[in-house]
Amino acid sequence: MIIENLFKKLFFLGVFICFHTSIFSQKKMMNKGNNQYERYEYINAQNTYLKVVETGFKSSELFKKLGNSYYFNSQFENASKWYKKLLENYETTIKTEYFYRYAQTLKTVGNYKEADLYMHRFARINPEDKRAKLFLKKQDYLQKTNDSIEKFKIINLAMNSSFTDFGTAFYDNQVIFSSSRQAESEDQNVHEWNKEVYLDFYIGKPDPSTGELYEIKKWEENFNSELHESTLVFTKDKKTVYFTRNNEDGGSNDRLSEKRKIKTNRLKVYRSKLNENGEWSIPEALPFNSDSYSVAHPTLSVDEQKMYFSSDMPGGVGESDLYEVTINADGTFGTPQNLGLLINTEGKETFPFISANNNFYFSSDGHVGLGGLDVFTINKFDKKEQWEIKNIGKPINSRADDFAIIVNDEMGKGYFSSSRSEGKGKDDIYSFSYLEIKKKEEPKIEKDTLKIPEITEIKKGDDLGKTIELNPIYFDLDKSFIRPDAALELDKIVTVLKKYPKIKIQVRSHTDSRAIWYYNTALSKRRAKSTRAYLIKNGINSSRISSRGFGESRLLNKCKDYVVCTEEEHQLNRRSEFIVLEK
Repeated sequence: MIIENLFKKLFFLGVFICFHTSIFSQKKMMNKGNNQYERYEYINAQNTYLKVVETGFKSSELFKKLGNSYYFNSQFENASKWYKKLLENYETTIKTEYFYRYAQTLKTVGNYKEADLYMHRFARINPEDKRAKLFLKKQDYLQKTNDSIEKFKIINLAMNSSFTDFGTAFYDNQVIFSSSRQAESEDQNVHEWNKEVYLDFYIGKPDPSTGELYEIKKWEENFNSELHESTLVFTKDKKTVYFTRNNEDGGSNDRLSEKRKIKTNRLKVYRSKLNENGEWSIPEALPFNSDSYSVAHPTLSVDEQKMYFSSDMPGGVGESDLYEVTINADGTFGTPQNLGLLINTEGKETFPFISANNNFYFSSDGHVGLGGLDVFTINKFDKKEQWEIKNIGKPINSRADDFAIIVNDEMGKGYFSSSRSEGKGKDDIYSFSYLEIKKKEEPKIEKDTLKIPEITEIKKGDDLGKTIELNPIYFDLDKSFIRPDAALELDKIVTVLKKYPKIKIQVRSHTDSRAIWYYNTALSKRRAKSTRAYLIKNGINSSRISSRGFGESRLLNKCKDYVVCTEEEHQLNRRSEFIVLEK
């Protein structure tokens, strides 16, 4: 018995020692991964965290940082996997920003239905977040982004390498871009963010018809340092160039990821001028750069009196915002000004570009898109009162990051960069051209023959629309205007009310469930008022018509919150009714 008890004690002691050794090992690896993560060594951090996962260890911090290490490298499919585990295990304790990030990663793998469900959850918790408001207003974004698919022809350039190629700029009759391509024999520094060599500038001659680049070589060794260089813009006389370079403390994410606390890995904008001998001056950092935040991706206004750029400087709205700064006649600069809430969101706005026709382009993951960064445009950028932000749509935008667009308005051509999976490297450069679109003839809507019922057939409380077999009065998503097909149906109501001048009705309008309830209530009221206004405009006395909005409270089907439904099913709930009050 004594020996048996001794063996038991030794056994449990061994288990205890192994258990604590395992915990110590997990903590050691976790600390190692955290140190790599804080130094932005995301590839190294991934490898370390995955070893921690293999031990069976789970924590909110582990899943968050593992997901982020993929997310910040635009490896969205892997990021989605770990964000899913994070939400499955720690949903009630994590920041709601991870609902948004998970939704973004779901889009990049084509799971838009589930992405929309998480965006609804994000919006309910963060109703004042601009990204939530934009999503609720533009839930037909998939249809809208498809509308432009026939407008563009895109080509993945054959010159793309298996590494990173992005960020084009027009330069005379040539194109300059950034790339991490290097000959294997060259001794190059590798930065730890993504295990690629540092970006340098290359130049090539474009084919006029396809945009393909030929005779590619490094551009101006004076600009290619041992650091990152990218995204140039030249003045019209080609005598001044502005470009992006990171500081000397290490590698950097060239897309301006989330705000950083450590004074390293910052991007700065530099300027260089061409002298009388045709030589470029040593690049000088602009005065509003900082080692505490990034300034990147410059573009110039058409009159070249202002520069626009992306930055995560203090006082901004989101992870990175778009700014403008005045360039004075003597070459000095004013104080950078944030472009404001119409453009900037809590996410990333970056890579601005202004074309000769004053069209403003930028990339964002805060405005509603297909996944990752999408390209957006504002026509007539010089007329701020007319600003309307539009997603440029497919095929330029995709599930992946799409960014750094430049446009030649005169030729109807340009370039953009993308990390889509069918590319050759991490980021590829694509050419695009506008296609001539044949205008489609609008289908003619024929008026139905209306059989007006006798007064005895109309009862108090009846839906007059059903009595005269009215087609449903539908509304577009998030809209309250009267569509042409709805106007034809309302004309039938007008006809009946004119025949029976004693009938009084109440217009009752409804929405689907895809927004915050109080927003839907307000929308339905606008729809009811719009319908009432149409009837009054067409000769019905206002005293005979009242209106009321019910929001999403009277759905006709299963399509309530968090239930996945088709657009056709949601459409059934966006309707107006005409209830008889007196006859």
